[in-house]
Amino acid sequence: MAIVGGRITETSVVRKKDGKIEGLNVAVNITDVKNEKEFLVISYEHRITYLPDNVEMVVKGDLLADENEKQKKEIEDEWKKKKFLPTEFAEDVINAITYTGTSIGTLLAFALNIPAPLNLPRAKIGMPPQEKKGKAG
Repeated sequence: MAIVGGRITETSVVRKKDGKIEGLNVAVNITDVKNEKEFLVISYEHRITYLPDNVEMVVKGDLLADENEKQKKEIEDEWKKKKFLPTEFAEDVINAITYTGTSIGTLLAFALNIPAPLNLPRAKIGMPPQEKKGKAG
C-alpha cells in the first residue's frame, strides 16, 4: 500500500497562556479509514500540546493511499472490526501524519511567535524488547 497524497481539512492553534515552554506532548489519532472510489482515505488528527498547557495545535486531514481493490477492502474491513492497520502500512501512515503535522505546526508556531514543534524521528512499530535475565551467583 502506497501513500500517494493527502489534504489538510482543518487547523487550529490556541495560546491558552503565556509562559515558559517546558516540553511538548504529541498525539496522533487515526479517526477513520474508508475505501472511496479511487483511494483508501485515512482520516486523522495530529495534536501538539506545549507544556505546561500553554498552547495547543491541532491539524486534521486525510491521507490518500492506493493499491488494488482487494487490499483496500481488507484494510477498511479490518479497521471497521478492530480499529487496526497492518503494521508496515501503519508505520507509513504515522510517519506521514507526523511529517505533515510538524510541518503545518511550524507555520502555526510562527504565527504565535513560539518555538516550532520538533521533527520527530520515524516511527517503528514492533514488539517491546525482551529483558535479558542474568544468572545469579
